[in-house]
Amino acid sequence: MRYADGGGLTVAGRAKREAVRFEAAEMFEQGVRPPEVARRLRVSRKSAYAWRDGGRPALASKGPGGFPCQLSDAQAERLQAELDAGPAAHRWSSVQPCPAGL
Repeated sequence: MRYADGGGLTVAGRAKREAVRFEAAEMFEQGVRPPEVARRLRVSRKSAYAWRDGGRPALASKGPGGFPCQLSDAQAERLQAELDAGPAAHRWSSVQPCPAGL
């Protein structure tokens, strides 16, 4: 399943995961092996092995995934206004009947 906001994480959630990765980087610098890093941080071994190479720059958050919005500011404001108006403003009832056979 795909999520609209970078895997469903908030900015705070991404920061928390980044902090865990940086903690792993510190452990690697101290010579802790990936299986032990995984156990201590309660992450998968696969993640710990992937984090081992590249150092801190490779572990920094790259922000939310996906493509940037291609709407202009004016278009985004108009879209938000239309969404805020709700379905009734566009002659849709709040509940649509389900087509037969579904």
